[in-house]
Amino acid sequence: MAGRVEILLGKDGSINVEAFDFQGNSCEEATAFLDELFGSADEVERKMEYFLGEKETDFLGNGLCG
Repeated sequence: MAGRVEILLGKDGSINVEAFDFQGNSCEEATAFLDELFGSADEVERKMEYFLGEKETDFLGNGLCG
């Protein structure tokens, strides 16, 4: 399943970006163009999938799983 990015624009000019169905830092790669358009985020909240994806990659990359 491909990930999706949801962008919400507030009446006050705020921009809220939320990424769905990504693992590890692939969400950052998918939303990098938004930093170029709108500037860097004031605040970033990472979901559980961000950290789970990194751990799985580390374990597989180091041969520690099975």
